[in-house]
Amino acid sequence: MRYKEYNTNRVLEQAIRLFWQNSFMGCSINTLVEKTGVNRFSLYHEFENKEGILYASLKLYKERYCNRKFDILKEEGDIQKVLKKFYLSFLQNDDIIPGCYFIHIGTELADSDEKIKGILEEYLLEMEELFVDILNRNEYPNEESVTISKHLVGLFCTSTSFCLIHSESQRDQYIENGINVIFGTNG
Repeated sequence: MRYKEYNTNRVLEQAIRLFWQNSFMGCSINTLVEKTGVNRFSLYHEFENKEGILYASLKLYKERYCNRKFDILKEEGDIQKVLKKFYLSFLQNDDIIPGCYFIHIGTELADSDEKIKGILEEYLLEMEELFVDILNRNEYPNEESVTISKHLVGLFCTSTSFCLIHSESQRDQYIENGINVIFGTNG
C-alpha cells in the first residue's frame, strides 16, 4: 500500500486560489497538478475529477472560513454594526481570498451546473436564516425580518464581488450605505 504524500486540505486551499484567480473553467487539471505538486492519478483517485475538487473546495471553504464569519451574526450589539462587521469580514485581504468563494463560483457556474446552483442556494438560504434570526433577536416582526433578510442577502452578493475593485474606505461606505438603505436610516 502506498502512503499518501500530500495534505488534502492544502491541495483544496490551492484549488480555491486557482479557481478564484483563473475561474473554474479557466483552470485546467494540468494547472492543478503543476501548482499543487500532486500527480493527476492521485487527484483523480482522491476527488474523481475536477468537479470533485471544486465541490470539496467549497466544503472546506465553508468549514474553515464561512462558519466563523457566520458566527458574527450571532453576536449581540447594534444590528447595523454587526451586519457591517459581517460583510467586511469577507473583504479582508488577510483571508485565503478576498470576497466570497461561493458567490464567485456561483456567478460562473450556477446557470450551467445544477449541483453548484443547489450548493449556492443552500449557502444563501443558511445566510438568510441567520439574518432572520438576528432581526428577530432585535425585535423585528417575523414577516418584516424575512423581507429584510432577502435584501441583506442581495447586499451580500453585490458587496462580496463588486466591492473587490474598490478601496477599503469605498467598500466600507458602500456596505454602510446599503445597510442604511435596507433599514431606511441615514447612518
